[in-house]
Amino acid sequence: MRIRKMVTLDSNVEGFANPKDVQEYMDQRELKTLSAALKTLMEEHQQLSQQVTQQQHLVNEIVQGIVAQLKPAEKKVTMTDRNVMVLLKLFDGVVVQNGWDNLPIPDDTMKPTAVARQIVSDQIKTDDIQRQTNQVHHRGGGANA
Repeated sequence: MRIRKMVTLDSNVEGFANPKDVQEYMDQRELKTLSAALKTLMEEHQQLSQQVTQQQHLVNEIVQGIVAQLKPAEKKVTMTDRNVMVLLKLFDGVVVQNGWDNLPIPDDTMKPTAVARQIVSDQIKTDDIQRQTNQVHHRGGGANA
């Protein structure tokens, strides 16, 4: 049993629905009828869809392989993060018990720490002064405001 369908090609449409493009497609593949062109086009579409599906499966397999290889490294990084957190909390405890000035650390190590603390302290003071200056200017006050 044959079923006939009407296909309309519009010369104003860009893409495959344009009669000129359909004729070029038929000429390239040496097809005689429009139905043969549509059949070939559908077969090509099905083949390309299968290729895309196969490539997606391949990508998923590659990703799973990479994830499996990275899992040990991820565990090591997680353990390192935990160890660093433990050391930071331990150091915080030492600082709380002894204070910054009485830390049981040699003077050679404390000099860079003291310099860094002074720099941060100066930056905080500078930011506070700028914030206060900006507040005065936003209120419309002068130097005496």
